[in-house]
Amino acid sequence: MKTRCPDEERLADYLEGRLSEKERSNVEEHLAGCEICLEGLAVTSRLMQDRDRFELDHVSNEVTKAAVRLVTSQTVMTQDSLMEKLKGSVRNIGSAMSDVLCPKQGHKWRPALVRGSKTVVSDNCVCLKVFFGEIETEIEIEKTGSSSAHIRVKPHKAGKYKRVLRITLKQDKREVASYLLDELYVLFEDIPFGHYSISLAKKGVPLGTYIFEVKGSHRENSRGRG
Repeated sequence: MKTRCPDEERLADYLEGRLSEKERSNVEEHLAGCEICLEGLAVTSRLMQDRDRFELDHVSNEVTKAAVRLVTSQTVMTQDSLMEKLKGSVRNIGSAMSDVLCPKQGHKWRPALVRGSKTVVSDNCVCLKVFFGEIETEIEIEKTGSSSAHIRVKPHKAGKYKRVLRITLKQDKREVASYLLDELYVLFEDIPFGHYSISLAKKGVPLGTYIFEVKGSHRENSRGRG
């Protein structure tokens, strides 16, 4: 007997990993036999992946729910390759969604559009205000030597993101360090001058990447782009 279709909130919880193991298994079992829900899930996952690439005004929960409801009601699926991957088997659904939301090593994640502004505190210190999705973040770069600097990354209202927000510093493609937020900020100490990027991920879901350069003086320092 076919089980009851999950509503849009349950599908959103499934995509963002908020379900228990039993609840997730129940949703996957239903998706294995429901073409409409499977198509809606695939379209919704693509919308969630791209949502932070655009600078849009916040909307109410009612508008968001209505949009998800509209998507999950569609029966036409244009992303054939994603559908074939999802239809493979019910046990492969979780890994397929991980490929969309959290690419494995070797897959290139397209950085989300990140908004930011710069404030010069002193000759040796620059403060960047950056938005990773909805999370306002302060990136403070303080010169500590002739060719090195400390980089502090401080999310606004950091307490609500403890143990769920991962902050990663890379130089080109090489990972310098990656920390799970456990205090009010993450500190990368004595970082040599050069080109870097900072990425934020919430519960494994990438929120965006900010690319910048650390140089010797604030006149040249921290020219960044999302």
